[in-house]
Amino acid sequence: MRRLATAPVFAPRYRRAAYWWAGSRLLLLLWTLQAVPYFSRGSVVGDVMIYHGWANTMVDGSFPSGDPQWQYPPAAALVMLAPKLIQHLGIGYVNSFFFVALIADAVVFALLLGQADRIAAETGRKPHLSGVWAWVLGGFALGPIVFMRYDVIVTAIAVAGLLWTVRTTGRRSAERAEKRTWAVRGALLGLGAVVKVWPVVLLAGAPGGRRGWRALLSAAAGALAICGILAAAMPGALSFLSHQSSRGIEVEAVFASPFMIASWFGYPIRTVHEDGNFQLAGPGTGMVANLAIVTTLIGFGVVLWWRVRRFHPERWSPALMYDAGFTVLLVMVITSRVLSPQYLIWLVGLAALCLAENGPGRRGTVMAVPARLVMACTLVSQIEFPLLFDQILHHGFLGNALVAGRNIVLLTATLLALRALWSATMAETPAGSGESADTTATREPEPDVQVLAPAGAGSTVTAAATATGGQPTGAGGA
Repeated sequence: MRRLATAPVFAPRYRRAAYWWAGSRLLLLLWTLQAVPYFSRGSVVGDVMIYHGWANTMVDGSFPSGDPQWQYPPAAALVMLAPKLIQHLGIGYVNSFFFVALIADAVVFALLLGQADRIAAETGRKPHLSGVWAWVLGGFALGPIVFMRYDVIVTAIAVAGLLWTVRTTGRRSAERAEKRTWAVRGALLGLGAVVKVWPVVLLAGAPGGRRGWRALLSAAAGALAICGILAAAMPGALSFLSHQSSRGIEVEAVFASPFMIASWFGYPIRTVHEDGNFQLAGPGTGMVANLAIVTTLIGFGVVLWWRVRRFHPERWSPALMYDAGFTVLLVMVITSRVLSPQYLIWLVGLAALCLAENGPGRRGTVMAVPARLVMACTLVSQIEFPLLFDQILHHGFLGNALVAGRNIVLLTATLLALRALWSATMAETPAGSGESADTTATREPEPDVQVLAPAGAGSTVTAAATATGGQPTGAGGA
């Protein structure tokens, strides 16, 4: 309890952010519990009712493989079964799910606050809380959907996979703690991958050398182990793959906007409910759905090309890892056949991590502009769903114009992010100089030896920072 009382979240300089988080989440929880009326709550809570049905099926010993709406990796079962544990306390499944989501939201907040505290300790300056505020305000702007989908739980796993550290003790050397840090981070990202796939893309910015390989191998081993255990325990673990392949273009996706606009001028398009989504049917929609998959592969290829051609392990920094993860996640979202409002939860979590690195006295993110563009999309997403969703389904002007505008902003953020990431690191070192002019900032030594504390629970001071007066490495040549 003494350690909890001295945690950063209770420090006077963090109380304002903590009060805003607590107040905003209380209001969101009152909305979700229907203690305070919320417009169209019934349409928002529908997915939790579906989770309940799936959880009952899984309690009986099998995945809901016969339901075409089941399109999730095997470990999603763990998330959907978790409310069953609270349900034994006399709380219904739906309300139990809301409390599990609230805990996940609190974990992200604590991790970001701990990150701000660590950076303040490294730089010797006041805490920079833009990342914390991005999560507090961005989550509130998205509305009750934060607690009515399991995406906030996946985001908590992903953020922990980027920030979690293992403490150095008298029995555990700094080098051994650092090895365990990257093993744990990899395992968490691997867990996230088998809960909802996307956290695995965050490994795009992993450090080079042994640290990166340790994270990658831990992610693969953890994912395979979890999938193997779940497949052995319940049949139908891989049924989601066949259900995913039949998906069409969902009405809110980037690729849907041209069809929606064309429908205003008489293009023969209609909305159908298939595979658990409201998607488009009509001339050209099948071809565009296949094109979306190709575009995703091309976007990933661009990031991979950056990794091969522009990534310099000696100039790696945490900011660069967050920037790369945020960029590849943007690519994944805008090229997806589905762009549900809850996908913004993922982007807000990564945007908050990027902005957390942007404090004074620290070479920070190159994603400040794309991150702010994503933040601007959050309130729009709550307006279009659920308030204007009926208009979207019936190809109304206002709802679809709003979605098209949101998608244009996300597309702009993605292009700016790709450009910023590409130009953040120089292709080669200038001739005659031992290093690039942009690398005059202190480099992080190899290995990254840290005096470690859990990233969300207290301050963390790197050996590199103490040796160089608290000026850590920046994101390449940003």
